[in-house]
Amino acid sequence: MTSGARRRRLLCVYQHAPTPGAPGIYRHRSLFAELVRRGWHVDLVSTPVNYMTGTVPPRYARRPYVREEIDGITHHWVAASGRIHASRVRRALNYVTFAASSFLRAATLPRPDVVLASSPPLPVGLVGELLALRFRRPWVLEVRDIWPESAVSVGWLEPTSPLYRLLDRLARHLVARCDATMVPTPGLVDGVLGHGAPAVDVVTGAVLDAAPAPEVRTRVREELGVADATTLFAYVGAVGAANGLDLLLDAVALLPPEAAAHVIVAGDGSDRERLERRLAAERLDRITMLGVVPKGRVPELLAAADVCLHLLRPDPVFESALPTKVLEYLGAHRPFVTTVPGLPERLASDSGGSFASDAEELARVLADWTALPPATRVERGERAFAYGSSRFGLAAAADRLEEVLERVRR
Repeated sequence: MTSGARRRRLLCVYQHAPTPGAPGIYRHRSLFAELVRRGWHVDLVSTPVNYMTGTVPPRYARRPYVREEIDGITHHWVAASGRIHASRVRRALNYVTFAASSFLRAATLPRPDVVLASSPPLPVGLVGELLALRFRRPWVLEVRDIWPESAVSVGWLEPTSPLYRLLDRLARHLVARCDATMVPTPGLVDGVLGHGAPAVDVVTGAVLDAAPAPEVRTRVREELGVADATTLFAYVGAVGAANGLDLLLDAVALLPPEAAAHVIVAGDGSDRERLERRLAAERLDRITMLGVVPKGRVPELLAAADVCLHLLRPDPVFESALPTKVLEYLGAHRPFVTTVPGLPERLASDSGGSFASDAEELARVLADWTALPPATRVERGERAFAYGSSRFGLAAAADRLEEVLERVRR
C-alpha cells in the first residue's frame, strides 16, 4: 500500500470461524491474514459457538459480543444459540439467531469496500445482501456447500418438501443478487451455475507448510501408546452422518491380526456417541476415538501419523469437492487415503495416496500401507507436500481472492 493511500476494507460474515485453540479447520484465516499483509483491513463477524461441538468456550460464554484481533484480522464474535446438533430445531434456531446478531453488529461497523458472505447456512447470504444495501457497497457470495441439495444427501431434507423448495428459491435469489459468486473447489461450480449464477470464481484454501518434527512424532506416539513400528492412520475432522465412519470401522474389523496398524479419530459430531458404542460392542481396539482436540493438537497428531484418512458417505455431491482437511494433510507432509471418487480420488492418486471404494478395499489399502517400509511412507509424504504446495500455495490463493474483491470493488 502506497503512502497516504486509503486502506481497503473487507467485511466478512462467516458463521462458524473457530475461536483460538478450538477444533476445526478454517481456510479463511490464512487467506484474510495474507490480505491484511497486503494492506487490507478485514472485519470478520462470526459466532464463538463451535460447529463441531455446539459449545462456547468459557472466555466467550454469556457475553453477547467480544472483539478480538487474530493474525491482524478484527474478529467480532456475536452470540447465537448453541447445541446445534441436538435437533433440527436447535440447528434452525442457531441459524436464525446468528443472522440477527451478525447483521446488528456488522451494520454498525465502518463502511467497507466489499461485503463477503460465506454460506452455508443460507441465511448468511441474506445478511450479506442486507449489508450491501445498508452500506451501498458490492457484495460477494461464497458458496462452500450446495444447499439445499447437500441437506438431501445427508437425510435432513426431502426434495419434495416445502422447506426444500423455499431454500432452493433462496439459493437462486442470492446468486442472482450478489455481484460475484465464488466457491472453494472446482467441483461446486456446476451446482452454483445450476442455481442461476452467471459466473463463478474458484478460490481454494491454501496448503501451508507444517513439516512434522521427529521429536514431536516420538512424544505423541508415546502419549497415545502407539509403538514406533506400528503404522498410525489419522482421521481429523467432523464425526457426523455425512462422514461415513462406519466404513472405517468395517475395514478395521477386516484387517488381518498380523497387520501392525492403529487408527486415531480426532473430532466430534452428531455420530460420535453411536460410533463409540459400536467400538465397545465389537471390541475394535485398533481404533481410538479422541473426541474433541484443541487446534494446536492437530499438527502434533498429524506428525505422529504415517497416513491420513479422508472419508465421506457415498454421494455425488462429495465427488467434486476439494476438502479443506485434505489441504491440511498435504501441508503436514502426509499422504492420504480417500473413500470418495471423483476429485478427491484424483488428488489422492496424483499426490501419492490411495483410494478405496468399500470396506474390503479399504482394509486391503490399510494393510498395504502397513506393509510398506517406513522410508517409503516418508517419501510418499514429501511427494504429497510437493504436489499440494505447487497447486494450492497461499500466495496463489490470496491472489485469486484479491482479484475477485478488486473486480467487484471497481
